[in-house]
Amino acid sequence: MEYPELKLELKGDKLYVVLDELPDQVGLLYVSEKQSFPSRIGTVKNIGPKVTQFAVGDRVLISSYTGVNLYLWHYGIKDERHRIMREDEILGTVIV
Repeated sequence: MEYPELKLELKGDKLYVVLDELPDQVGLLYVSEKQSFPSRIGTVKNIGPKVTQFAVGDRVLISSYTGVNLYLWHYGIKDERHRIMREDEILGTVIV
């Protein structure tokens, strides 16, 4: 599902990250929403002025329960994939 772009002005060393969407089915098995875990890989969508190690568009690895979840129903965001976090909460950059 595609979400509208948010215009956020982040302060300090904050990053806006959208986590990857996990599949509903793995092979022949269906994964129930209650049984699935949040993705730990996401894309940086916006950064604050004091962020030095990451850029917009970087793919990053985060801890499962770090950051602040955004629930913005008027933007159509109703899941836990959108997070704001500090730069030091990011574990690393994903290089493919």
